[in-house]
Amino acid sequence: MRLFILLLLAGGLFYGCGGGDNSMKTTALGTRYQMFTDGGSGEKVQPGEFVYFQAQLRSEADSVFFRTRDGGEEQTPVVQAAPEDVTLEELGPVEDVLRYMRIGDSAVVRVNMEEFPTRPPGMENDSVALYDLVVTNILTEEEFNAIQAEKEAEAAAAAELVQAREADRLAFAEETLKAYQAGTLEGVQETATGLKYVIHEEGSGKPAEAGKGVVVQYIGKLVENGNIFDQSFQRGAGIPFTLGTGRVIPGWDEGIALMKEGGQATLFIPSDLGYGAQGTPDGTIPGGAELMFYVELEKVQ
Repeated sequence: MRLFILLLLAGGLFYGCGGGDNSMKTTALGTRYQMFTDGGSGEKVQPGEFVYFQAQLRSEADSVFFRTRDGGEEQTPVVQAAPEDVTLEELGPVEDVLRYMRIGDSAVVRVNMEEFPTRPPGMENDSVALYDLVVTNILTEEEFNAIQAEKEAEAAAAAELVQAREADRLAFAEETLKAYQAGTLEGVQETATGLKYVIHEEGSGKPAEAGKGVVVQYIGKLVENGNIFDQSFQRGAGIPFTLGTGRVIPGWDEGIALMKEGGQATLFIPSDLGYGAQGTPDGTIPGGAELMFYVELEKVQ
């Protein structure tokens, strides 16, 4: 089976199952599922069409480990419906059942844990995983491609705007670091962990909180010599991640959580909240380095 779909769905949103024949069924490929069709409409998905859906992964004891809606509307999963002559190894159980659904239909897919390459965290002692599915939209390939082209054009235009600000933001970051090195930077605050930060713009949007998806524009510099080791403005796109889940260094998880959407700040991160005594494998960030990040919290989901 394709690993990406299982990892994507590895973990609750369910919209509630309606009526219909809710007995356990088995697809031609051997996937066990229950279908609930109250609220469903239109025609069943056809091969080649694109299926948008929401899902959650849970145990038989109803402990929820993942739900796709936490990623926000823009990250709604979508798969292209496969032809009928595929195998379960090529397709995966979730994609298999989606082929039998209409817009608004919901289903529960039952998967033996032995089918997982590795067990999802928290499900080490479970024998069965349950995927709850709801189909939210079905598009033809032509409709899907038109939407993707529009999104790509919007993304390109947005990237140009970010790139146009690169020189100004680099200059600002350089002046901020010089003031910090000289001990003249105003407004520096420090947390109990040793993270130092300055809020340049408070931001008027939603606060960043653990578990929320965020998008951050940034410039990373070594405090010792001012070398830039990474930045997003040149690329034209910030980094998206879920806050408070260990996807970024601890100094980011802590520092970004101090901000609101639209805010701008500079973080001064000690090595124990960054890359530690070992630094990065490629040597770009040496061991024990204090880091400076100029950050803009572009979006909070």
